[in-house]
Amino acid sequence: MIGGNAIALAQGSASNAARPARDRRVCAAQPAARLINWRLEPAKVLEEVDRSLTLLEQIVHRAGQAGCDVLVLPEDTMGVLHWEMGNAERMNQVLPEAVTRMLTRLGKVAASYRMYLVCSSDVAEQDGSYRNAAFLLGRDGREIGRYYKVNLPLQESGRKRGDHFPVFEAPDLGGVGMLICYDMVMPEATRSLALGGADIVFVPTMGGAAFGERDMSRAAFRTRAVDNFIYLVVSHRGGGAMIISPQGKVLAEGKEPNDIVMADINPFAGREGGDALNSQTDMRARLFRERNPAAYGILTDPNPPVLKKVPETTTPEEAARVGAQALTIGEERFREAEALLNSGKTADAIAAFEKLRAGFPRTWIDRVSRQRLEKIRGSATDQLPQSSTPR
Repeated sequence: MIGGNAIALAQGSASNAARPARDRRVCAAQPAARLINWRLEPAKVLEEVDRSLTLLEQIVHRAGQAGCDVLVLPEDTMGVLHWEMGNAERMNQVLPEAVTRMLTRLGKVAASYRMYLVCSSDVAEQDGSYRNAAFLLGRDGREIGRYYKVNLPLQESGRKRGDHFPVFEAPDLGGVGMLICYDMVMPEATRSLALGGADIVFVPTMGGAAFGERDMSRAAFRTRAVDNFIYLVVSHRGGGAMIISPQGKVLAEGKEPNDIVMADINPFAGREGGDALNSQTDMRARLFRERNPAAYGILTDPNPPVLKKVPETTTPEEAARVGAQALTIGEERFREAEALLNSGKTADAIAAFEKLRAGFPRTWIDRVSRQRLEKIRGSATDQLPQSSTPR
């Protein structure tokens, strides 16, 4: 049964015996946020990492007990990102040990169920750089391979980019690829994995697959799957976990924080398609032979003509600085401004929100502060006496 028995763990699960022989139960978690405070000292951060891993172990146990063959956890699995943004110079004191603990502890639990596991974290390099990585662990809990995020938004330009899209072969899953968050916004990333032989792509993320409203992102995830006739398994912190078929159908979707969504799939099937004149059991047999790569040179041009029409609004360095501060002192100052507003100190709140807009341009803090100011000033205007004479 292709993509059959798509359920959420909260609603129960079928026994392993009920599955067709070639089906594999793929699962994606959406654990509630547990973020580590950026003001903590490294030793305390590692204590918080251990607490986070204890909660994540429970999720892995739940997935194993539900008969999952593979589980994917979200980007920044341990919740260390906010701390990193305020402590760039001390990441080597935390990340190497934290990543080792994550792979060891979660890998051990997954191995007890003979379950593949995908998880994610930034990793610190010996040269002082750091990268965003996703890890694929085998049924024995050992690392099969890792992927380094290739596509970085402006605010992540301080990280080192990955430079290729590896595909790892697993005998019962086929070709396995991994992408992280912003990779999904670039259609070339998913296509590169598909061309490399990926049958299933796991996506640890904290974001969507397109800019705009939420339904646009959901549609983009589906499009990436059907564009390449791959299974797409998305894990998003707090909500948004999905499993999508090669025909673009959402087989399972999370509803509540801490849900684990699952679907029984055959990674080697489910790719039927075609048109009125030619259908295929696996549409990749046509799709990837019908390409015309000689016409696609512009895709690898680092300075395509469109960039001459669209001026740069900020430098990567400035965006990275503002982005890091927005996740640390910016969030604290925004909460302080909200507290002033809620306590009736309107003038002080206006000043605080205006300062936030100046200090954190083009971030969510800027956008929400503008909304607060518009609401405050609109309410003040509503309370003024109305004049009968136009001015």
